Amino acid sequence: MVALLATACCNCRNTSPKNHKPLNATEWTLWQMDGRNVAADLTEGKAPTLVLSADGSYGGFGGCNSYGGEFKITPSEVKYQKDSVGKIEFGAMYSTKRYCPDDRFEYAFFKVLDSVDSFTIEGDVLYLFAGGELKLVFKAK
Repeated sequence: MVALLATACCNCRNTSPKNHKPLNATEWTLWQMDGRNVAADLTEGKAPTLVLSADGSYGGFGGCNSYGGEFKITPSEVKYQKDSVGKIEFGAMYSTKRYCPDDRFEYAFFKVLDSVDSFTIEGDVLYLFAGGELKLVFKAK
């Protein structure tokens, strides 16, 4: 019984905070959107990126245009598919207006990013959720 309790209380996963990339000042590269690998959908050959700064601003490359805005983080105890870290809210987004032959992917990415309400980080992977559903997966550069 004691062995069972010790095993149940053991944090056997190697996911202590020191093993996670910091949310701020890390350049995150989009890997999946709505469960699909994004490599096949890229029109410019470069995946979208996301950088969140300590001053509350965010920005990156959307697939054709640069974008940015402000964000807010609120600690949370909500549990999703991964260990929940907190709630996040992205404010109004601005972007450059470069001509893009096919901007459907970028438009979809911006729309999904705008819907995000929570996040978690495991190692070098950032998971973004909307309404408890995993929407975007980024990997640290």
